[in-house]
Amino acid sequence: MGSKKYVYIDISVGSKPVGRIVIELFVDQAVNATDNFKELCTSKAYKETYFHRVIRGFMVQGGNIDVRRSDVIGDYPFEGEKTLSKGGYSIFRSKSNPTGDFSDENLTAIDKSFLVCMANLGRPDTNRSQLFITTDTAKHLNGKHTVLGRVAHGKSVVRSIENTEVYSANTKDENAWIPKNPVVIEDCGEWKEGDDVPVYDCCRATIGGDIYEEYPDDNELPNVNLDNSEQAYDICLKIKKSAGLLYRDKRYIDSFHKYKKAMRYCNELIADEEKEHDMYVKFLDYKKTLYLNLALTSLELQNYQACIDYCGYLFEFVGDNKEVKLTSVQVSKAFFRLGKAYEGLCKYTEALDALRKGLAVNPEDIGIKTETAKVKKLKYDSEREERTRYTKFFN
Repeated sequence: MGSKKYVYIDISVGSKPVGRIVIELFVDQAVNATDNFKELCTSKAYKETYFHRVIRGFMVQGGNIDVRRSDVIGDYPFEGEKTLSKGGYSIFRSKSNPTGDFSDENLTAIDKSFLVCMANLGRPDTNRSQLFITTDTAKHLNGKHTVLGRVAHGKSVVRSIENTEVYSANTKDENAWIPKNPVVIEDCGEWKEGDDVPVYDCCRATIGGDIYEEYPDDNELPNVNLDNSEQAYDICLKIKKSAGLLYRDKRYIDSFHKYKKAMRYCNELIADEEKEHDMYVKFLDYKKTLYLNLALTSLELQNYQACIDYCGYLFEFVGDNKEVKLTSVQVSKAFFRLGKAYEGLCKYTEALDALRKGLAVNPEDIGIKTETAKVKKLKYDSEREERTRYTKFFN
């Protein structure tokens, strides 16, 4: 058996960097396919190519090296001869085999997420450069596609591709399954153990004991049973603890990503309301605090509209769930953060309204009193400046 070999592809969605996918190559089971894929990565043949087919709950497909962003004239998703899906060639091309079609290998079961497989023309031995990454089991493809590797790192990046919006889910449409925001391979090459795995849409820090994947179903850790609600709840607490420690260290964007991850785990792993009612209520109470935390981190990041949204989600959530109650301190915190967010948007009337509601619940809150005085002055100064401008205009 040979030593493990890896390649990487760096992904952007809608021109925004998302992160790196590291792929372990099955060099002993699929010699030609892995040689081809590795060479196309290291020669940068995949650079600026697209993931052109995204089917949620199935797979994401790309690798047409005939269509690169810098080579195509026209508007995405392109028309005519240079279409996103038609094309590609392998390193084995020759005069007699201009596209380099090569034989199938390792036609094993496609029975899990994050397998990397060769795409083909729907018939045997038509492998070129296009490939797909599974996002669920695809047993109907067993024995039909070469399995050349697996995603070793960057599963969350694959999920980001999978969850991007597509033009249409109707296979009869010309642009079916094509992402609305271009999903592009920005760079590619060989990867070795110890090399970096940059990811921009999540935080991979393990501080606080968070050793879990971004999406619950992607975990492959031993002795982790996410169907056990108590264990699932404990994992949620660890993720939240990690977010809190990152916030304490002023790593606000990382903290925000962690709180988002905690919310994802809570939503997917929440206990059954009827069978485990007490655990269900614990999850609800946990979710309540996450809305407050997300509002706070959004405020620190000066994403004022997000802060306003999370405060709104909190009040709506509590209103819809009679078993969830906010303490007076939590209510005043929510209105304080709401007021600060409106202040950041220079909406002083709305800010004062929120702060007054906070004071009504907690009249002795020094922070709200101080902020109220500050916003009153800002509102007065803003109105005076506006009156001065109008006076000069009419004079």
